[in-house]
Amino acid sequence: MGRQFTFKSGERFRWTDIVIGICFMISLLAVGLYIAVNFRPLYYLNISWNDLPAASGYNAVVIRENYDALIDYCCPFFTGALEFPSLPSSASAISHFAEVKNIFNIIYVAGVVGLVASVTMFIMRHREGSFIYLRTCAICAAVLPVFVSLFSLISFDTLFLVFHKLMFNNDDWIFDPNTDPIIDMLPESYFAQCAILIALVMLIGAGVTYLFYRRRLKAYRAGQTLSSPKKNYIY
Repeated sequence: MGRQFTFKSGERFRWTDIVIGICFMISLLAVGLYIAVNFRPLYYLNISWNDLPAASGYNAVVIRENYDALIDYCCPFFTGALEFPSLPSSASAISHFAEVKNIFNIIYVAGVVGLVASVTMFIMRHREGSFIYLRTCAICAAVLPVFVSLFSLISFDTLFLVFHKLMFNNDDWIFDPNTDPIIDMLPESYFAQCAILIALVMLIGAGVTYLFYRRRLKAYRAGQTLSSPKKNYIY
């Protein structure tokens, strides 16, 4: 079974706990991504926050309807081609959004698989009376958002660029506003807000899981105290 480490609670850490933690992290990432992408009020607020009508030359109604078309297309249950209601678009831009949709779908599928695996292993470990895995899950879920947040504080521009370089093997993500005016409607600050929202979802999940771990640990210690034999003292 591999080397194990014993904690003060008496429970042994198993390397499979890392697998559970990674599955849990992926499921939270998928949930956070789905919420961030589909939380349309956040973008609607950015229309005024970033004065997108002035930046793009289109009014708020046009901006909103074309953004909605893009988000509908990115939905995992949407089938068909991307068509902007009132904006021109190049073949490279359409190709890029197709790649984005595929990446989203991969994350969603991985998230579902990770969620099923996590729940299954949670149940198995719970029946065993184990709870150390909860702390491992909390740590795994917190690592990615903490790392991204720290990197973003240094330079979100750099993070944004590195992400695109790693995820795409072409330059289709570099838009020309003259042929693809949608780019002027997608400010970088909006993507930063989406990243923050994903990080918050993951950190909340990690925090709740850690609280469950502390609760189980407290119950375990209380049980150990009650089960300890009483000592008789003679004065």
